[in-house]
Amino acid sequence: MGEAREIIDAAVVDRYLQVAAVVLPAVGVLVVAVGALARRRLAHFAAGIGLVVAGPLVFGMWRLYCYLVRYDPRSGYFGLEKVKVLLLSVLIFAAVGGLLGVAAAQLTSRTKHRKA
Repeated sequence: MGEAREIIDAAVVDRYLQVAAVVLPAVGVLVVAVGALARRRLAHFAAGIGLVVAGPLVFGMWRLYCYLVRYDPRSGYFGLEKVKVLLLSVLIFAAVGGLLGVAAAQLTSRTKHRKA
């Protein structure tokens, strides 16, 4: 049997997320533009803003995670084995998720009231 290796390399994931960080905002701008021509402007605006924010945010969070759990052979730092890194990751990701959830709830509740 050969040497064990990852199924997906972190560099590949990083590259795909870099592309998504550029493509998703462009798609979001198009969704907002289409919404300006349509009758459901607020719904298109909410979806477009979500796409504009999603790409760079996911890429930024990925890079932050990679930094927190990095391995530095010179200093011996290995973030995956530190409890404080785990707790910080949970805190940051939960806070960002909570804020996005509140923002999404606010935007969708406004679009639902306009439909009625």
